[in-house]
Amino acid sequence: MAPGGRVFKQTTLTWETIQDTQSLDESNNHTPVVNTNDSTRIRNSRGKTRGKGLEKMKKAQGRKMKIEIPVGKGRPTKPDQSAKLSNELGIIARNFLLLPNKWKELTREDKDAALIRCHERFEINLDEHYMKDSSEDILKNRSRQWCYKLKQLFENARSDEEARKIEVPELTPENWNRLCDMWINPEHKKRCDINKGN
Repeated sequence: MAPGGRVFKQTTLTWETIQDTQSLDESNNHTPVVNTNDSTRIRNSRGKTRGKGLEKMKKAQGRKMKIEIPVGKGRPTKPDQSAKLSNELGIIARNFLLLPNKWKELTREDKDAALIRCHERFEINLDEHYMKDSSEDILKNRSRQWCYKLKQLFENARSDEEARKIEVPELTPENWNRLCDMWINPEHKKRCDINKGN
């Protein structure tokens, strides 16, 4: 599924809207005609991943899911392993990892702490360097995607002041303001415009 989910128009039916919009024709008196101009709202089709599926699998199998990453592949070749690992690393990036301006700014301790959280959820051998590098690469990509979603949230605000008032549950106000400062910076905007052209 594409990041951010799909947006649908949903019509909320209430007894009043059905009464107001019902046809007066006697042959059609049980079929409501819905006025779509009334009580229409936009909603996201799906919430954020919370890792509940992994918990159910662990409970059903009686053990952690084993992750196998072949040398040179960069991610698990089995679809269920790949999806669960990517989802879990996305949850870690969103909830437990500091959002750096650049990935290189993140300390080795922060990266290792995130991978230890991953190890708690999966049976994965992080002692082998290609497994650790592959997991870290997926974590880096998920962190970048999370930062992109936050920037979209920032850009959808009408003004910088309004953007600073946005409450992101996964971030402290200080971290959100630090990101806003970075996105407002003219040098950052110039670099973004150059990168859009590439």
